[in-house]
Amino acid sequence: MTLRPRSRRFAALAVAIVAAAYASGAAAQWAWKEDNGRVVYSDRPPPANIKATQILRQPSVVAPAPAPQAGTPGNATGEGEKPAAAPAASAGPKSIAERDMEFRKRQLERADSERKAQEEQQKTAAKAADCERSRGYLRSLEDGMRISRTDASGNREILDDAQRAAEIERTRKMIQQLCN
Repeated sequence: MTLRPRSRRFAALAVAIVAAAYASGAAAQWAWKEDNGRVVYSDRPPPANIKATQILRQPSVVAPAPAPQAGTPGNATGEGEKPAAAPAASAGPKSIAERDMEFRKRQLERADSERKAQEEQQKTAAKAADCERSRGYLRSLEDGMRISRTDASGNREILDDAQRAAEIERTRKMIQQLCN
């Protein structure tokens, strides 16, 4: 019989945990008192005519409501301040969706720049390897070592002096292109 009250406590604890998890979404809501005394609950910020003192609860992450622009009923500015009101509204806090979109854009730009840097690094490494290989081949040509190559039909031929001189000239031009 003692197990029954213990299992009830565990069930009550589980229900409380689940309720607390679902209640966290409700905590991200706005609450304000209108001029007539009515309390309004919403997931959006209050309208511009609600004063900051009338706001009862607001989410801690959500940006405040944008300031009213010139010509709206909640704003008593004159005609001379219209140009200043437009930049103030556009420079205001950004919504979560805008911040998320900018974050994703920065991530894509960073990934793109990292990819380009990696490609550039690979090209530089390949160019350095080709340069070193060409310099080694030039040293072999200039040392007078016998150089043989295979023609299109698979026959081996050894370079004579004229072919060696032409190959040295071609390799030097390649080194100028690759190593500079």
